[in-house]
Amino acid sequence: MATGQNNAAVLDLTHGGIIIAQKLVQLGYNVSAIDVYNTVDPAILADLQDNFDIRTSKDPIPVDNLDIVVAPVHLDRNYEMLQQARDMGKEIVTHHKIVGEILSHDKTIAGAKIIEITGTKAKTSTASILADMLSRKLSVVLHTTRGLEYWENNTPSLIHQGLSIAPGSILHAVDKTASYISANSNSNSKPNIAPDVYIFEVSIGGTGYADIGILTTLTQDYKIANGTAWASDAKMQMLDNAKPGSTIVINCTDDAATGRTLNDSVKTVTFSDSKDCTGDVNLTLDEYTIIMNSGNWMSVANAQPGYDVGSYTTAMAAAATAALEMGVELDDIRNTLADFEGLSGRMCEQVFEGKTLIDNSNSGMNIISAEKSLAYANTIQIKKKGRIIMVLGEEAAQVCEGLPPEDVSGFLQQQGKNIDELILVGERMRAVKHKNTHYADSLSLGLSVASGIAGTDDLILSCVKCFR
Repeated sequence: MATGQNNAAVLDLTHGGIIIAQKLVQLGYNVSAIDVYNTVDPAILADLQDNFDIRTSKDPIPVDNLDIVVAPVHLDRNYEMLQQARDMGKEIVTHHKIVGEILSHDKTIAGAKIIEITGTKAKTSTASILADMLSRKLSVVLHTTRGLEYWENNTPSLIHQGLSIAPGSILHAVDKTASYISANSNSNSKPNIAPDVYIFEVSIGGTGYADIGILTTLTQDYKIANGTAWASDAKMQMLDNAKPGSTIVINCTDDAATGRTLNDSVKTVTFSDSKDCTGDVNLTLDEYTIIMNSGNWMSVANAQPGYDVGSYTTAMAAAATAALEMGVELDDIRNTLADFEGLSGRMCEQVFEGKTLIDNSNSGMNIISAEKSLAYANTIQIKKKGRIIMVLGEEAAQVCEGLPPEDVSGFLQQQGKNIDELILVGERMRAVKHKNTHYADSLSLGLSVASGIAGTDDLILSCVKCFR
């Protein structure tokens, strides 16, 4: 940002804009906050005005006297204030970039290594596996859709649950970690804890403050900003905004990312979990054997049973590559992969009310993930000869644009013959018709219906898009 700017407008208070506005006030800005989606409680807006001296509005305001307009990458480019700001040559900064600027002034994280992870898929899994790898020698704060955790000796402690992965939530995560450290600093069990590393899962891009940025994949691209931009372009700001001396870890299959021209002082490292290309670090599977290699070395780990290891290869490869850049010993990386048992809600096999459950219900679930889950379930049931009972749908349509009913209909037309009983979750799914179908309002109710139908040899497959 240019210096000497005093008047700022923060657009979108629904996705992390509130704390961004508050932090900018602390940095000396005169701030206006615009509730562009008209979703914020009037009492919260009143609190911003009364206690933070932030002017609030649910309608666009003139940009004439503004020095900077802060907007999320997913906001419609034709939103009135953005159009005016462009026409008048005002500086427009993303939520991501302003969070990076705010973090650069935060003394509570000074000295710690910062890792940010974005991409279409495998963000949460990459972050969690990496936290485990690093925590075998370092103390790690991990912020993902699963919650805010403090990791030490490959064991997590929950700090807080319920934060989103919008860039503004990084600021919440830092503040809540500071409170956690303060509360535990006089504890005999956790004296004077101070994180060595912060790992942040971030939606649609990076802040430019990270020491290591990881772009898991750009595949399965989609439109954002009311159809005026591609998500992949927004995620590329992790590369474009990378700070001098930092490292970017990239999937070698993403040609757009590997072909990007970066600052000369930014290091790029590639990984591969595919035979389509060779990266600096490569990971392949031989059934349940995980094989890693990089030039002059190779390492082998035997995966634990009970989860679909094939669904985690991107995460494993990305995490291992970043861990090596952090100086983690190869033995610790191999041991992490050998100990890993999958993440709840991400292709993990478990027992539910006496029946086998493949749990793939999470915020990143989409129809392609559902297809892969069904294929995995079929390989299991070929041996057991039981039925497949699938729970499919959305618990919250606002989670990353939900699971479109038309996608579900297309999936059932192609794959419905492989499903013996179907439970569709969510109000929008009631428009989808298929044989042997039941309907439920939530994931828990859907699982309850499935359990009531399933016999001991049957398999329940859970693929619901939801906050977890």
